[in-house]
Order: sequence, then structure tokens, then C-alpha cells
Amino acid sequence: MFTFRRQKRSIIEKVFVRSQAAYMGKNFTQAVGALVDGVVIGKALGVDALAAFSLVWPLAVSSYLIGGVIAGGSRNLYTRMAGQGDIDGANQVFTLAVLLSAELSVAVGIAMLLGLSPIAVVLGARGANEHLRPLVCQYLAGMTLGLPFENTAKVFSEYMGIDSDHRRTLVATAAMTAADILGDLAAITFFPGSMFALGAATALGQTVYFAVLSTHFLRPNRMLRFSLRGRAGALSRAGAILVNGAPYGVDLLSSVIAGIAINHILSATVASAYIAAFGVRRSISSLVWVFYLGAADTVWTLSSIYYGEEDRKALDTLQKTAVRVGAATAAIPTILLTAFPRFIAGIFFGTGDSETLALAAEATRVLGLTVPLCLMIYIFVYYLMGTGKLRAANLFNFLLELGAVVPGVWLMVALFGGRGVWLASPVMLSAMLVGALAYIHNWKRGDTFSEKRLLLGPEFSAAPGKELNITATTLAEVMDMSRRAGEFCLENGIDRRKANHLALCIEELGVNVVEHGFTDGAPHAIDMRILVRDGDLILRIRDDCRPFNLVEQYRVLHDEEDISRNLGIRVVFGMSSSIQYLSTMSTNNLIIRI
Repeated sequence: MFTFRRQKRSIIEKVFVRSQAAYMGKNFTQAVGALVDGVVIGKALGVDALAAFSLVWPLAVSSYLIGGVIAGGSRNLYTRMAGQGDIDGANQVFTLAVLLSAELSVAVGIAMLLGLSPIAVVLGARGANEHLRPLVCQYLAGMTLGLPFENTAKVFSEYMGIDSDHRRTLVATAAMTAADILGDLAAITFFPGSMFALGAATALGQTVYFAVLSTHFLRPNRMLRFSLRGRAGALSRAGAILVNGAPYGVDLLSSVIAGIAINHILSATVASAYIAAFGVRRSISSLVWVFYLGAADTVWTLSSIYYGEEDRKALDTLQKTAVRVGAATAAIPTILLTAFPRFIAGIFFGTGDSETLALAAEATRVLGLTVPLCLMIYIFVYYLMGTGKLRAANLFNFLLELGAVVPGVWLMVALFGGRGVWLASPVMLSAMLVGALAYIHNWKRGDTFSEKRLLLGPEFSAAPGKELNITATTLAEVMDMSRRAGEFCLENGIDRRKANHLALCIEELGVNVVEHGFTDGAPHAIDMRILVRDGDLILRIRDDCRPFNLVEQYRVLHDEEDISRNLGIRVVFGMSSSIQYLSTMSTNNLIIRI
């Protein structure tokens, strides 16, 4: 196999960094809003209100369970189908995802409003903490008003990066956070002491988020298409959406059940000061998880695309990049939380809560120590989800969020009292990481860890010698790429005519990208992958320049009488049996069959 050795960053690395940054920017801003909720409640309403907010936390986190499952499952299908070139089918999946999310959210929201008091009891507002029940009910009632907007927006946001519109997500998140914060300030000013008003402020933020994201569909040059006419054809894919989203649902639902179980363990054994301290940890964790889930979620999206393309080399690069870039990013919260725990925890309390502050500072420091462990285990689990190993992903998600955590918390609380609830985290995460390593070690295919960690079989991708990967960053390298491709074809028994056609396609398209896409002063690259399969040549060209739909451009040229215009593009289409274009994750992707 030919390789093009280079020290420059590949497109995969660039896309990963850009996508992780966009994910972090979107969710960091959103997490700030959640953090502000906790600070406002703790400062303005006191320890009891903060304890009630802590009891609500599992349900607040799960409020986008519907949107998360549908978004994750449909996105996984969408990217896989898009990677295979089925754009129409992919858009049918997107259409169904939006409709399902909106309809189910309305139904669940009505059910929640009708059962507020029983839900509060289930969350742990009972026994010695019975007095917290009205506060829990008030906050839930206000928060539930935004449920349909939150879940539908969740679907939209998961697709923005695929359609190369990260910026809109950042703008929408900033608008949501601003609305949430302004709503909180209005609530404590005009409705002092009202937990309902604070919950409604959260719902307002979600509504604003949905409204801003919806403006994406006013953009003419988008890949996503939404139409009610696509629903009938997409209904057959509903089961596949739910199956592919099941790992996310298992993850989130397990987290909810675990949160409720931990609430009951604490309510039965410790004072409200420990519940409030753990609530501070929960609020801070809503910001911290951005730093490791940004890497994990990017792995999920990209591994699904590269798995659909059967690109072993891309998956290998993705894993290495995720660990390297993710570790650098995760170091930030680890250092801050372990070095300044009392200062960070102190923003939630007034001047008279020194005992609770000391407990919260301890919980904060332990949280910082768990971040590197979370990074590694979540990258592993999200890679399982992206590459279709759903049974293993479901099992690890269940153990990670519930099956191993709740027994561990129960045991640690029995041994160490209330502080055992946060001491259990590093112990359980370490055990889960050992389990992940054992899973990789027992993978039947591959002799070394480096081979096994991809979790792929020998049948995956092209046969040895039937695949060529090259990256070019200059015009000279494009020309060399064309020459290497021709030699590769001849070595694989492809007739000279097809080999010349492939070389000419690479030259025409590569030169076009360099001349028109490399002109903005930023560093760019072109990745090319050639497969020989059953005597056919498959060429995949990926670049990180501004969006340019070659297929749409050819349709425009085809109707023109002057055949001398854009002759190179006409020649490429004339030599190809099919050409498909996809703009995703801020890259142009062409799949050409010769």
C-alpha cells in the first residue's frame, strides 16, 4: 500500500479539533446557564431550595431523553447512510426524527404535569425531606413547559455540525443561556422565592434555543431537507432509529435511575447538608462533562461516518486524535477543580454555610480527579456506538451510569457516611476502565493491542494492497497524487484506460480544489482514498475548504449551451459511472465510481 508520509495535520485531525471545539462551545455556554441556576437558587433561596434543586437534577438532566435518543440514533443512521451515498434516505431519517421528537415530547410533558407530586416523591422528597416536596413540584412544573422545544432543538443541534453549521448552534446556545440568566434574574426580582418562576426561566431559554436553530432551514445551500412528504417513506426506519439511539437512552435513563437511587440513599442516611453539597457537585459536573464528552461525542459522529465508508485508516487516526486532543482538553478542569475547590464551591453559598461549603469543596476536588477517567471510558463507549457494537455499548452504558455506580455508592456511604457518595466515583470509573481494556484484550481479531483496539474484523475495508490513501496540501502534491494513483491501478490489474481516467479525475478535481479552495490564507488539505473492489474503482475525495457541491454545479453546466465552460468538470462526469456529493462536518466529500 502506498502512503504519503507527512508531518502536517490530516483533515481528520482538523475536523476533530473543530468539531470538538464547536461541541464544547455549544454545551459550555449551555452548562453555564445550568450552573447559574444552581448559584441563583443557593444564593437567593437558601440551602433547602438548593437541596430541592439537587433532587430535581436527575429529571432535569433526563428532560431531553426523547430528543437525545432520537437525535443520537437518527444521526448515527444519517451519517452512515450519507457515507454510503444515500442522501435521500438519510434525509428521510432526519424528517422522521424531528416529528417523533416533537410528538413524544408533548405527550410526556402532559403526563409529567399531571403527576408532579408522585414524581417529587420518587425523586426523594419524602421522609425527613418531606418539606422539600412543594419546592420540587414548583420547579418541575415550570421546567416542563419547555420540554417539546428542548427535545426538538436537541435533534436540530445534533445535525448542525453534519450540515456544516456549527456557528448557528453556538449563537443559539448563547441566546438560550442569555434568556435563561435574564429569566432567573427576573424571577428572583418579580417573583421572590418562586421555584416555579426559576423553572419557567429554564423553559424560556429552551424555547429561544429552538427558535434560533430553526433559522438554519432558511439557508438555501443546506444538505438537510425537512418535508412532511418524507414521513411515510421514513416510518419503516423508526425501529432502526430507536435501536441505534438505544445506547444513548440506556446511558441517560440509567443516569436518571442512578440519580434517583442516590437521592434516596442520601435522604435515608444523611442530613440535607450532604444533599446540598452533592447538589453543588452535580451543578459543577454539568460544566465539567463538556470537556470530556466533547471528544467522545465527536468520536461517535466521525466513527459512524468512517465506519460507513469502511475506512480503517481513518478510524485509527480518529482514535489517536481523540485521546491526544481529549487529554489536553480534560487537563483544564482537572487542574482547576483540584487546585481551587473551595473557591469554586463557594460561589453557591452565602456567608453562614461553612459546614456545607467544606463538604462541597471536598466533593469538587474529587470530581476533578475523575475527569481523566471519564475521558477514556466515554471515548471507548461512544466508539462502540459509532461502529455499531450496540450490545456492548448498552452494557457499558448501563454499568457506567447505574449497574456499577449505585451499588458502589451504597457501599461507600455505608463505609464513609455522606461523603461516600462522591468518593465512589473514582473507584467505579477505574473498575469500568479495567473492564474496557479487558473487552479490547479479548477481541478475537488481531494479534496486538494496536490492532484489537479498532474492534474491526479482517473483512472490514479493502483487501491488502487494494486501498490507497494519499493527502496533498500543494499543487505539486496533487500532481504526484495523480501519478501514484495511476501506478496503483496498474499494479492491481486495472486496465490502462481506467487508470488514466482515474489519474485525470484526481488531477482535474485536485487542481480545482487548490485553485479555488486554498485561496483564503488558511492551511488546507485534500485527502484521497482509492479502493479496488470487484474490478471497479471507487475514489473518495475529501477537502476542508468552503462548501462546493460539484454535482449541483454540473447540473447547472449541463443546461448551458457553451460546452467549453468548466470543461474539466464535464470531463470528470463523462468518465464516471456515478458521482455523489456530501457536505458534512465542515468538509466536502465526493464519492466517484469509475
